[in-house]
Amino acid sequence: MSRNMERGSWPRSVRRRWRRLAGWLPALAVLGAILVACGGGGITETTQTQRYTVQMALDGLGFGQRTATIEVRDKSGQPVTADQVVLTPVMQTMGMAAPEIVAQAIGRGRYQAQGEFFSMLGQWEVDVRVNAGGAEDVARFVVQVEQT
Repeated sequence: MSRNMERGSWPRSVRRRWRRLAGWLPALAVLGAILVACGGGGITETTQTQRYTVQMALDGLGFGQRTATIEVRDKSGQPVTADQVVLTPVMQTMGMAAPEIVAQAIGRGRYQAQGEFFSMLGQWEVDVRVNAGGAEDVARFVVQVEQT
């Protein structure tokens, strides 16, 4: 074995940098596993309707089973107990629509829907209808569906 290949032949500063980088490897591996499990990157968007602030978080932007978590708050920031929250994914440019999905309440002002929202790549609009107190508001979210 040549002298350059022997253990400890690297300058101390180089060995320190490599040890520092190696310390991050487990954390990076865990982060990568979480991203893969989520189907790539998801999105979280917020929009205003006449009565509410509606936030939608999608766990991924590809095909297959997806989970959308919806948070509805009134103008003062308080959680809204809706009678019904319904998601309707539509691709206007191709005249396509996925079946409506009724979200289930999972907490104060929080709702969750699961299903196959997207059937092709491209720009989709996800309308979230919030029915509460006899009135209906619609929050529209634009989503770019990608190959994952």
